[in-house]
Amino acid sequence: MNSKHIFTDIQIELDNEYLPDLYDIKIKSGNSELIGFMLTPGNKGPHPTVILLHGFPGYEDNHDLAHSLRRCGLNVLTFHYRGCWGVKGKFTFANCIEDVKKAIDFVTDEKNIKNYFIDKNNIFLVGHSMGGFLTLTNCLDKRIKAAVAISPYDFGLKGCVMKEDEEELRDGINMFSTAIPPLNDTDTMTLIRETMINGDKWKLKNKAKELSNKKILIIAATKDEIGPNKLHHIPLMKEIYKYNRENVQDIFIDTDHSYSNKRVLLSKVVAEYIENIYNEL
Repeated sequence: MNSKHIFTDIQIELDNEYLPDLYDIKIKSGNSELIGFMLTPGNKGPHPTVILLHGFPGYEDNHDLAHSLRRCGLNVLTFHYRGCWGVKGKFTFANCIEDVKKAIDFVTDEKNIKNYFIDKNNIFLVGHSMGGFLTLTNCLDKRIKAAVAISPYDFGLKGCVMKEDEEELRDGINMFSTAIPPLNDTDTMTLIRETMINGDKWKLKNKAKELSNKKILIIAATKDEIGPNKLHHIPLMKEIYKYNRENVQDIFIDTDHSYSNKRVLLSKVVAEYIENIYNEL
């Protein structure tokens, strides 16, 4: 792996047996098949592999980040959750959590390890917004070496505060309603109720002790108005650092929730972090 290749097209002879490629992927989850793709970097490998998780509902799909990481020498798997963007089934946040577990199963399956030249000892979760929440919810899995959460939106915490604060509830309704068009068999208030019911169980602060023992980078945007840092970032970091300050790092980037003007920098930060973990003895 070489993070400097973010900025450079890799020179590979066209008659090379192992060219970079894109494979359509289907992952069984519940009664549905998740639809996605695997980017492979070429050469035989084995390759460290990233599971890249998009947000709610995924208008920003981070495909530029996927290609940047592939150029650095990583496999990158990305997919749509149940009930969104044409994937059959009902969209729920609980289903999304389970879908990520199935994606981890996929990249650690011996057949897929062979087919995609996966380095099973170097599996990384990277997710943005809801994908960041799903990353921090699932990264305690022992098969995950390290994780990067980009502006994680804590749906558990949001559910808790919406029960107590009418302004937070109005904000949640406004935000959730914008995500409904590409989702199946749900509506704004159904999703609001799901977060309220599961708030305490899903709240990331309740996992702070366990998270503090995992290699994690949490990236925050200074001008994040969708997932304000005063709610979604600062309290979580304070809670994690009560237990351990050695493993979890955070960094602020001067941009908005979608990293609209800092896409190259975002790719650089993510790639360099993964490379450092990958090269650790």
